[in-house]
Amino acid sequence: MSAWKQSAAAELSSETLVALIRNEIPAIRIEGFASAEECTAFTEAVYSSPDLKSYSVATPTHYLGLVMYEYRQGGGRKQEFFDAVPEAVAAQEKLYAQSFDVPNRFRNMLGAHHPGDISVPTEPGYGAYCPVVVRIASNGVHLHADYAPYNSPDWAIGAVEAQITWNLYTQCPSVGGETTVYNSPWAPAEGEDPARGLPDASVESDDSIESFTFAPKAGEVVLFNPRNPHRIAAGGAEGGGRVSIGSFLGLKGFDLLMWS
Repeated sequence: MSAWKQSAAAELSSETLVALIRNEIPAIRIEGFASAEECTAFTEAVYSSPDLKSYSVATPTHYLGLVMYEYRQGGGRKQEFFDAVPEAVAAQEKLYAQSFDVPNRFRNMLGAHHPGDISVPTEPGYGAYCPVVVRIASNGVHLHADYAPYNSPDWAIGAVEAQITWNLYTQCPSVGGETTVYNSPWAPAEGEDPARGLPDASVESDDSIESFTFAPKAGEVVLFNPRNPHRIAAGGAEGGGRVSIGSFLGLKGFDLLMWS
């Protein structure tokens, strides 16, 4: 495990994108990605959508689209996942029609700093992945880690060489809702089910492990390396909820693959 070269988040550039992929910096922040009006329109569209679903976790968390976590466990439900992609993408496109096309804007911005393609991967024999997921995580999210070669080795995304994640936040609580990332790249322990992505909780109390905490702002995009254990604190009772849209980006050769 190598120490980060800086303790603060960086601005987006070709150099910082490479550094994040290499886990040399804790995060990249893109402020002003979306206007207040765009954030309000997107958030209202999310809350009024009939397509919201709930994660199968103890803490109430809602999503719109598809998430690998719900399909990769217990041997995997690959056919079911890809059968659900068209409906999930259609539900997300309804949001964009009421606000703006978030993933298209993000790809265009990131593409100016990345020499390879940025595209949605395809699973041979099944079809394309869902490119993004919308989440309402106002109650927090437990400590976990995401790295497709361990979480999803029998899926096409399991062949990526590195992985980062990005999220645009369109509503944020006035109190709480911080994300904390621990610089301790996860590898499954012996006997652990890697599909669950549950790292050793001792990273939270080990003073030798660097950490980075950020409170997201509405309208900004934050990128970090999700192989590092990370968690989301619950938001306070006052203020708004925590609404975001984003995905994973996996490096394969010179290209970045985008899936949820």
